[in-house]
Amino acid sequence: MSINLLILGLATTISPLFIIAAVVMMSESEKVRSSWAAACGWAVSIGVCCAAMVVVSGAVHDSGSAHRKHWWLGAIDLAIGLVVAFFAIREFRRSRSDTAREFPKWMNRVGTMSVFTAFGLGLFLPANVLSYAAGNEIVQQHFHNPQKWVAVALYIAIGSLLELLPVLYLTVRPKSRERVLEIWHRWLDSHWQQVLVGLFGMISVFLIVKGVVAIIRS
Repeated sequence: MSINLLILGLATTISPLFIIAAVVMMSESEKVRSSWAAACGWAVSIGVCCAAMVVVSGAVHDSGSAHRKHWWLGAIDLAIGLVVAFFAIREFRRSRSDTAREFPKWMNRVGTMSVFTAFGLGLFLPANVLSYAAGNEIVQQHFHNPQKWVAVALYIAIGSLLELLPVLYLTVRPKSRERVLEIWHRWLDSHWQQVLVGLFGMISVFLIVKGVVAIIRS
């Protein structure tokens, strides 16, 4: 497993929006199943997006000259990095406004979500864009076919750590749930935007530099 893929997996799992949603769901004991559904939706989503990019980027990689292979793979990284940079700038501008600490509007419905709706929420949170970058990175590592899918599985495991482990902890420790959730909710309420801006900012620079280097070397 490459260090770049590890970085992308860790960046994927550090998603304050999902963790906030899970905390809100778990604040009500009957929402434990919804939290699990959302976490599973998250894992399915990043896995599907990563696998799709492995297939698409793999097709680009296996066609044309070596120059075209590396140029296009680098261009994909650059494009994804620019998209992530857009998210970072947008969230930074929001953080400077009068409503800086307000959660996204969809967060108001989290506490009443059914299991199926929560699963759907997990499918459509913003980490998908990093999953495409992870799939592109797997192709750039020139893995053989079985190794590609092992790498996808490892990315899913790393990219879901902070989505699955807190839910598991609070499921097996129900007596401490209320106190722990209160602490987590208070911290996330104050810092979620800083985490999101910092995460998107760093990963955008990483992907842009990575893409430009690949293009220059092609």
